Amino acid sequence: AGRWNKSLKRASITSIFIFGLAFISVAGTIFQESLPNNIFKSTLVPKSTEVGQATKNYNYIERKELPIYFIQTSTNKTSISSWEAVSSNWNRTTQYESLIQEAVPINSLPLIDKSKKRPAVILHCGPKTGSTTSRMACRYELEKSCGIVPTGILRPHAYTDTERFYQMVRSCNKTHHFCAKSITMPINIPTFDDVYFIHLFPFRNYDDWAESALKQSYDRGGEKECNHVKKLFFQRNCTDSHMEIDFRKYGKTDLSMYKEYIVRRMNEKKENHLILLYYHRELDGTLKFLSETYDIPKLAGSDGNRKGNRPNGTCDKIVLDKFHECF
Repeated sequence: AGRWNKSLKRASITSIFIFGLAFISVAGTIFQESLPNNIFKSTLVPKSTEVGQATKNYNYIERKELPIYFIQTSTNKTSISSWEAVSSNWNRTTQYESLIQEAVPINSLPLIDKSKKRPAVILHCGPKTGSTTSRMACRYELEKSCGIVPTGILRPHAYTDTERFYQMVRSCNKTHHFCAKSITMPINIPTFDDVYFIHLFPFRNYDDWAESALKQSYDRGGEKECNHVKKLFFQRNCTDSHMEIDFRKYGKTDLSMYKEYIVRRMNEKKENHLILLYYHRELDGTLKFLSETYDIPKLAGSDGNRKGNRPNGTCDKIVLDKFHECF
């Protein structure tokens, strides 16, 4: 448990150095507050009144009170929790249903006055959570709604470029869906007064995600790629891979880092941000629910399965065991 918690902090702080967070000097303090000392220790979900207070208080919101929403697509039921409760209950063995059971049922997601705010759904993509399907759908959506012709690479425009991404969100004012990977939202990005951000982060069980991510290394390069990853973990003191099997790209790590930016912007710029944690196999149903809730077009192509057929075989189990030992 200690290693996993330490890895979350290290991954978050590493990302902050990469993207140049303005308040980097207090990054260590921030992540000590946002992640409990024992990440595997369960905590009680706040009472519904406490959660409700967090959703209404836009004058100032604590990081630990940041509302996290859930959708159970089979029943179209919604629920809400706090970052403090979610982060404490989200461990290596946690399943999506477990988080929903600990959350507080609510009647619906927050309503949006579309005469004043444009709903902008941001799909925060990560490896082994359906990101290939999302990227292709977003490429088509940007071409259709904003005239951005896809380039040769299999990713949407400004997919990993923070500054260009938000320029695109601002200029593509007829577009409701955007895809991004490992971006941030620094305080110096101009305020979005007319946008209601709906951030979608994928949930996948950590052990299941790690196993699939390591298999992708085998799918790409066989034993040669497996040996490369093995060398990173065994001979280079648990060095992060820069492909799929990278702790920094796991959904909880990405959300842990990104929330720092939006909490600050909610407090200082009074922007509207909603975080929705969805089960990674239910993206299409989740987007359908959002389409019906906010009366926006559904993202075409979100029902795809780009990597449904994968070859047999994976890397040696000792590589996966070492990954868990490292992170």
